[in-house]
Amino acid sequence: MGFKSKRTLRGVLGLLASVSLPQVTKASDLMIWSPVKVAPRTYKTTLGFRLPMAWEVSAGLDLGLGGAATGAILRSSSLATLWGTAIDDQKRFSTVWRREVAVRVDALNSTGMLCVERAQSWTVSENLDMSTSRSLNVSYAGPKKAENFITATQAVTLAVPRTGTSISAIGNLKDVGSTFSTTVSFQQPLAPHLDFSASFADPQNLTPAGNVRLDYRIKW
Repeated sequence: MGFKSKRTLRGVLGLLASVSLPQVTKASDLMIWSPVKVAPRTYKTTLGFRLPMAWEVSAGLDLGLGGAATGAILRSSSLATLWGTAIDDQKRFSTVWRREVAVRVDALNSTGMLCVERAQSWTVSENLDMSTSRSLNVSYAGPKKAENFITATQAVTLAVPRTGTSISAIGNLKDVGSTFSTTVSFQQPLAPHLDFSASFADPQNLTPAGNVRLDYRIKW
């Protein structure tokens, strides 16, 4: 075999290697397999797959089962949930868009949930970031229950990256206009492991409900 033929063969083999190896890596990432132990004698397994599409699409099945100390299977621990998600993330300059559609169906209890969400975050100025989100949740509680509801949520958050200060306002509209609630929250880091937060529910009412917290975290 001549020198030119050897160079041609090496070039073809190098091209095949550069094409084949990434495909094998991507194929291994398409499978979702996550068995975990959530409690003593209780196990949960997530089995699913991802689709190589413009959106990040995945679907699968959650299976769970628990047993008593005697070895008997606990019926209340059974889990069989079908789920699917589709996520689209886009970024342009200092603006980030995110769209997500999620579906969950409980095969044992005949209940389901559909969630559609759209979020956007951007840099207003050097010292101010802003984010907004809108979501629509449709819940089905089963044929024998009357707890089905539709909830629309909209949130706005202002954050100061330099100090870590953030102020959020969230509004919820439940059952297509029958119930409306709002929440205003404030967060401020005081130290590397010390955070202060406060929230007020329905501040437009004469007697709003409030919650003030001081959290300290320890890492080791």
